[in-house]
Amino acid sequence: MGLGKNLSDKIKPYLNERTNLDTMIALDFSTFMGRFHPILVHLPIGFLVLAILLEWYEHFKKTTSKSKLIPFAWLLGAISAAAAASSGWLLGETGLYTEEGLFTHRWLGIAVVIVAFIGWWLKKSPDNYSNKLQNGFNILLLGMLLFEGHKGGNLTHGEDYLIEYAPNAIQKLAGASDTKDSLYAFKSIDSVNVYAHLIAPIFEAKCVACHNSEVQRGGLNMALPDGLAMGGENGPILAKGNPTESTLFNRITLPQRNIKFMPPSGEAMTYDEIKLVEWWIQEGASFNDSLPGFQLNDAMKSVLLRKYGLDTKPKPWYEMVSLEPLEEGILKALEEAGFVIKELGDTNHLLDVKFSGQPLTREKLVLLEKAASHITWLSMAGSDVKDEWLSSLGILKNLTRLQLEKTEITDAGIGHLTGLKHLEALNLYGTKVTDACLQDIQKLKTLRRVYVWGTKVTPEAAKKLQEEYRDFELVLGAN
Repeated sequence: MGLGKNLSDKIKPYLNERTNLDTMIALDFSTFMGRFHPILVHLPIGFLVLAILLEWYEHFKKTTSKSKLIPFAWLLGAISAAAAASSGWLLGETGLYTEEGLFTHRWLGIAVVIVAFIGWWLKKSPDNYSNKLQNGFNILLLGMLLFEGHKGGNLTHGEDYLIEYAPNAIQKLAGASDTKDSLYAFKSIDSVNVYAHLIAPIFEAKCVACHNSEVQRGGLNMALPDGLAMGGENGPILAKGNPTESTLFNRITLPQRNIKFMPPSGEAMTYDEIKLVEWWIQEGASFNDSLPGFQLNDAMKSVLLRKYGLDTKPKPWYEMVSLEPLEEGILKALEEAGFVIKELGDTNHLLDVKFSGQPLTREKLVLLEKAASHITWLSMAGSDVKDEWLSSLGILKNLTRLQLEKTEITDAGIGHLTGLKHLEALNLYGTKVTDACLQDIQKLKTLRRVYVWGTKVTPEAAKKLQEEYRDFELVLGAN
């Protein structure tokens, strides 16, 4: 018994390997035979349409005897239809077509074969059957051929192939959708879940028909994140962070003539869709993260802007703040103190404030506190502002641009600005600042541009700061 068991264990791997080899050979042969379908499928159409036109021609000419070519053409049509249906059935078994469209196309093809043989039986003894019955079969078969050809075209080229370039009226009559792309538009980047809103719709349009909870070609279910993460019969299809090692990405980027290309029928993924899938995998194939949590290169920024209208460039702070208009009394008091005030727009009530009177005093500057939330741009250029007065600006929580050019401000004054949480631009042209001010400038994390020409800031110090902060621009002119 022990010897027999050991022998069985040794033989089993060989038998499994031989079984797998036989299965592969059978599959290759059926695929070979199935690929004759596009050739064979035209034969029954030609034979059967020719037979019907010949019959109608004789009826028009009112000939007394029916041509024997008519039933012969019906027989050839029926036989070639059977051959086309058989090869088509084998081609469908390769798994390259969607189940939903394949089911109708397959069984309608079988129905054409049956009707063709019945038609041949009727046509070989035409005197035994009424003209209405025979013409009824003619019309029935023509309608079946037309519909069957349409379904076959949909399998190969997609649902909208026939009417893609038809006039709008015909497209609407056929029920074509207004949008031909699987992508759609968004208004804000903050609420965009990358998988749910960008990637899943692509899979839904191009993959889920063959990989869903009911039909799982290759054991793969792409309808749900869990199924996608699990993979199929051959293991995971996602290599997080590495698109080139991901079976999913490799399949969608194969040449379309390759038998493993996905999707095998209908419209292939567009360039933008492929780039989106590649980027999603490269960034870790997350199913939960929103768009702000993903790194974006220039190519992806272009795709998101082009396909979704999503401008991912950082927006100025003032575009994200919404306030009610400031009281007229406060505005009037500021204007009487020498400040020129403008609202940024009809719907944006943030203020652009510029001091134009002389002299500027500490008391006048303190008046700005009454409009602290509304001031986003402030210019004290050319004024006699003092270093210590700048400490009162810390309350301007929405200040994004500050102009201090051509003043007596020194490094000490810059130290009072570090509390400005949203300052993006600072003009220090013609002031008395030096390299020492750069330490405080580094603390302004939202600062993107500083003008320091005409100051004692050295090119060496400026270059070092810019190398440390790539998103930072230090505009340095001649001293």
